[in-house]
Amino acid sequence: MNVLIQPKQLTGTVVVPPSKSQSHRAIIAASLSKGKSVISNITYSEDIVATIGAMEKLGVKFIKNTHQLIVSGVGRVSISDDNFVDCNESGSTLRFVIPIFSISKEKIVFTGKRSLFKRPMSVYEDLFKNLGLGFQQNEDSIIISGSLTAGLYEIPGNISSQFISGLMFALPLVKGDSKIKIIGTLESKQYIDMTIDTLHQFQIQVIEKDNEYIIKGSQTYHPSNVTIEGDYSQLAFFGVLGTISGEVSCKNIPFNSKQPDRKIIDYILTMGGNISQNDNILIFKQSNTKGTIIDVSQSPDIAPILAILAGLSEGQTSIINAGRLKMKESNRLVSTYETLIQLGVPVEMGDDYLIIQGVKEFSGGTFDSYNDHRIVMSVAIASSRATHPIIIKNAEAINKSYPNFFEDLEKLTAIITYIEE
Repeated sequence: MNVLIQPKQLTGTVVVPPSKSQSHRAIIAASLSKGKSVISNITYSEDIVATIGAMEKLGVKFIKNTHQLIVSGVGRVSISDDNFVDCNESGSTLRFVIPIFSISKEKIVFTGKRSLFKRPMSVYEDLFKNLGLGFQQNEDSIIISGSLTAGLYEIPGNISSQFISGLMFALPLVKGDSKIKIIGTLESKQYIDMTIDTLHQFQIQVIEKDNEYIIKGSQTYHPSNVTIEGDYSQLAFFGVLGTISGEVSCKNIPFNSKQPDRKIIDYILTMGGNISQNDNILIFKQSNTKGTIIDVSQSPDIAPILAILAGLSEGQTSIINAGRLKMKESNRLVSTYETLIQLGVPVEMGDDYLIIQGVKEFSGGTFDSYNDHRIVMSVAIASSRATHPIIIKNAEAINKSYPNFFEDLEKLTAIITYIEE
């Protein structure tokens, strides 16, 4: 599906969807708890459906209501279905569940779209081989065999935090105590904090000490009812929209949150944006913003939409420590750079940075989605300040995280034409 968006000022009120990061974690913890848990304020993007599907392989039962998921967990890790686990294109699902499924002691085949297996998995590959376990990867699957055991796990701090979270979900269930030692500086630490918060909600204890996480073995997950926060990763798009276009009010978002992408508030304010708060509503008003230096090492997912804001900000903006953008659904360092070029923004790209010179308005034209949901949404937001209509090819990439994005954009008065190929 391609979409055609007319350039126009957008304004209005939007309900921010629930946090995908928190939803993944709650579903997994509830699945490992024997008994019923209720997860409220949830939507069923492709990634969340992938995690639900993976847990069903363990015999977990789910009842999907419109905004509520009832989980009947199993409290153990054993395969109740075939040994093929389809992760679709969800890197979170794959990285979270590999250690969990290894506890089953069975041979497991993880499948999904080919693009999923282009994303780095060497941390688990090295870990499994060091333990004498089976780990085979090709362009279509990953096959594991053998059981994860307690012990010392030394993990580089500059890799995806999802590897660390995956171990944190699994290690409490094995016999014996474990320790995860971080080598170097830990990036995206707040995602680890989010995992630990979820584990604590389900009565699993993880102790943080200096650069180590201590995990007691033979723990038991207990059912819990969880309400998912509004997603700051998705709020970022509407926050930037309100800042560059017209006033946008965002509902269902807690001002105080541990989500790493809450940094979007700090960045917009630093650049001169106007944000006000009314209970759980954040209001973003059109502002004249100025360039700055933005370090995205702790919140790489909001880099593409920050680049759109930078493109309309006076002077120069440097997006730095952006090397992990290369390891997303697309190489986001390249796809963001090429998108800015097509929008008519002068930009320089280095190995882990973008240097962006602000312009008054964007060009229109036809844009590639790079099969990346965050690129699609960033271009859609940019259309509100374009001189000509914008066409986004393969815009269905949004289904990965935010299937209702274009509907919500239309609520803000966007004029969108859907073009089936």
